[in-house]
Amino acid sequence: MKRSYFILFTVCSLLFSVLLWGCGDSSAPPDSTITINPDALTMTCLCETPCDATWHTTFFTIYANDSNGTPLGKTKITISYPWAFPDLYSHVQLYDGSTPVNSPFDAETDDFGVYNLRFDYMLCGMLKYYGDLEVRSGSAYAKATFEVTTNEVQ
Repeated sequence: MKRSYFILFTVCSLLFSVLLWGCGDSSAPPDSTITINPDALTMTCLCETPCDATWHTTFFTIYANDSNGTPLGKTKITISYPWAFPDLYSHVQLYDGSTPVNSPFDAETDDFGVYNLRFDYMLCGMLKYYGDLEVRSGSAYAKATFEVTTNEVQ
C-alpha cells in the first residue's frame, strides 16, 4: 500500500513540476543574454513643408538565450519604452500581438526564445524624440535606441 502511494506521489510531483516549468513565469537564468534586433533605429520625417504627424509601425525581434547560446523558450521578459503609453497624445504604442499594452509590460518568448514586438510610433508633425527600448529577464538586459527626427521646414 505504501509503495503505491509513493509511486502516485512521485508521478504527481513530476507532472506538477512539468506544468510549472511550462507556464512561462520563469525569468532567464544567470549569465543569460537578451538581444534586440535592430539595436538602433532612427526614423526621419522627409517632408519639405510642415506636415501632420502620422502613425507608422516597425517590429523589433527579441532573442533570449542561456549562457551556452541555447534559446530560452517560454521565458518571461519585461519590455519598456519611455514614450509608450495608451493615450490620445502619446508618441509610441507597444503591442503584445495585436493588443495595445502599457509600458512596461510582461511578455513571453516563444518555443525558440524569440518575441516579436510590434512598435507603433508617430512621425512628422515637427516631432523629435528618442529613448531606449529596454528588455529585462532575470539579470539579463538589453536595450535598443529608437529615435524620431525631422527635416521639415519650420
